[in-house]
Amino acid sequence: MLLGYDARSSQPLGTLRHYPEANTMMRYVYYDFSFIYSGDFKAPPGQVAVSAKSATYLIDQALHDVVTSEMTCIDIVTILTSHGCADLTSALDESACSKYPIANGGFGDVFHGQLVDGMAVAIKTIRAYYDQDQMARMYHKRAAKEIYTWSKCKHPNVVELIGSAVFHDCLAMISRWEENGNLLNYLSNHPSADRCVLSTSICAGLAYLHENDIVHGDLKGANILIAADGRPMLMDFGNASLLGATLQFTQTNKGPSFSLRWTAPEILQGTSSHTVEADVYSLGMTILEVFTSKIPFADKSHKSLVAHIVLSKRTPTRPETIIPSRSINGNTLWDILTRCWALDPKDRPSARVVWDKMKPITPETLKELKAEQ
Repeated sequence: MLLGYDARSSQPLGTLRHYPEANTMMRYVYYDFSFIYSGDFKAPPGQVAVSAKSATYLIDQALHDVVTSEMTCIDIVTILTSHGCADLTSALDESACSKYPIANGGFGDVFHGQLVDGMAVAIKTIRAYYDQDQMARMYHKRAAKEIYTWSKCKHPNVVELIGSAVFHDCLAMISRWEENGNLLNYLSNHPSADRCVLSTSICAGLAYLHENDIVHGDLKGANILIAADGRPMLMDFGNASLLGATLQFTQTNKGPSFSLRWTAPEILQGTSSHTVEADVYSLGMTILEVFTSKIPFADKSHKSLVAHIVLSKRTPTRPETIIPSRSINGNTLWDILTRCWALDPKDRPSARVVWDKMKPITPETLKELKAEQ
């Protein structure tokens, strides 16, 4: 079966291979990888025309299929380059790049770097060099999918990927270096920042991802960078798309692939993978983090937290001095957050709904009203 025809040349876009054993959403996988743009399609009678979003999904599956674990980093970068991801390997000024990571997370390391044109960059690598060759290449395959997903995102509230590279024998993702650092660092240095604007902008970024079929999977303040103009930008949103329906990045990973304090109870219970609904739960926690400058459940130890959330079904306590009941929009804001934390994922609003409801809230409308004399 043909995917459709290129509207510019009327050439076949490729064929779809049928896999009966796959679930309904995965019935067809793009087989001919000679085409990778998501423009307008037209199909002659008897052929199948698909939407740009559907085409993007199919092509994304094709990338996952074509980039194999047998490929080297150079092979993968070559494929990514042919499909729109700039190869910055030769553009990196190795002498100006840090030899050791300046930050790290569950699966990757971040280096401070510089391009030969002087631009300061962040270099994120998937930590593959600790494993044997076969496992390392599996990491690279998954990293390629994250790079591809990230490269398709263009929004002022999402960190821009400017290219990929081979760095320290690893597949690397290159983005601009942001001096303001992450959300909590920024709030520490700029306590008078407009937290309503920050929160609304974070909602806008997440709504954009969800409307482009991307689940963030690890939304929290540490994964939000602040641009030079004070604009929040989501980063590291590729994990859920990268991992599919699993919680572990690979079987060799010894820790959880989620951030406990921001994670929805259904994920902690093991009854769900990362979903848009789970992202909205994390969004509520992140908005609370913006207003309080503290991590969620700051008074709870890591050990007691799972029981507190899953068994006792508890949500954060309202910070009355920051979100006062006696204010114009204090109760509105708290209602938004508690709806984000609904125990049943189906009861949570979408990111766009949260975004819309956050827009009228300002610092002025959160000021405590004076008691009537």
